[in-house]
Amino acid sequence: MSHHLIRHIERFIPVSEQLAARLQQIGKEHTLEKGAYLHKPNRVCTTTYFIEKGLVRVFYRKGEKEITDQFSAEGEWITSIHSFLKNVPDACYIQTLEPSALMGIDLQQLEQCFLDFPEMERFGRMLMSTYFLEQSERIVSLQFHTAKERYEYFLKTAKHKATRVPLGMLASHLGMTQETLSRIRAEKDAF
Repeated sequence: MSHHLIRHIERFIPVSEQLAARLQQIGKEHTLEKGAYLHKPNRVCTTTYFIEKGLVRVFYRKGEKEITDQFSAEGEWITSIHSFLKNVPDACYIQTLEPSALMGIDLQQLEQCFLDFPEMERFGRMLMSTYFLEQSERIVSLQFHTAKERYEYFLKTAKHKATRVPLGMLASHLGMTQETLSRIRAEKDAF
């Protein structure tokens, strides 16, 4: 098991030797090429993934159009949150945008880990709080901020992803057209 995951968790809680051993036992390493799918619609997502290397996105399809909801990179987690937490099929895709190394943890094994290690459950609550705050900020941004403000906020909070994400996917994530995003980027580069 990668030490990246343990170091990540140690930023939130102390990790005992017993907890580290359990994480080693339940964590499954995945090495995927660019374009690989971790999840597709109409399935239950039973795994959460910690990204050790690479870039992954969550997106939906509406007709022929792809709508990107989330990007996650090194040191972050990704899953189909609705499906994972409610144990129901959903409509999202999870796809690698770069060759990626991930650590997957099955939901049932994670829940048992939470029962056996209360500190790990605390970590899970902290992680979920962070995720929901980020989603709430994104919704407020989409509703109340200009396209330029949304792009600037993305650069402020996810600059390490900005140059790695294809223009069309970023525009979709920010709720604007590619042309609008291109114009905003050109104006920003002019200064």
